[in-house]
Amino acid sequence: MKKVRTTIGIVIDTLGSLIIYALIAGAILFMAGQAKHYYEVGYGIFSQQGKDARGTGKVVMFTVEEGMSASSIGAKLEEEGIVNSARLFVIQEKVSDYSGKYVPGTYALSSEMTTEEIMRVISGTEPSPYTPPESAATEEAPAAATQQAAPEAPAE
Repeated sequence: MKKVRTTIGIVIDTLGSLIIYALIAGAILFMAGQAKHYYEVGYGIFSQQGKDARGTGKVVMFTVEEGMSASSIGAKLEEEGIVNSARLFVIQEKVSDYSGKYVPGTYALSSEMTTEEIMRVISGTEPSPYTPPESAATEEAPAAATQQAAPEAPAE
């Protein structure tokens, strides 16, 4: 009987040790995953790379409206495919010199641009180095022709 109790004690001790080791391994894997995530966020903030490599990006016409917040601009930029992450854009915006200094208007932005380049353009600090896509130019042309063809009301 004493031998059975000793065997059961050994099994229980072994299982207890395995559970502890499994919890330690799980904690290490969790911390490694979190470290990787926060490294990528930090790298994204300070590396200043565009979403696409130079020469492979797309250019879109992006409109900044009066009173837009950094988070709404970031969400719209992510939706348009200009930046990878709206959250990362907001963090970069908060630590930049352009925080909250946006000028309402429509700008030609590219997915090749860094966040700082985008902020310089939409803050009116410098013009966009990109030309509007041809589809935007052709959409604006008929509207301008319609406005010019409309007769003016006679002055009374």
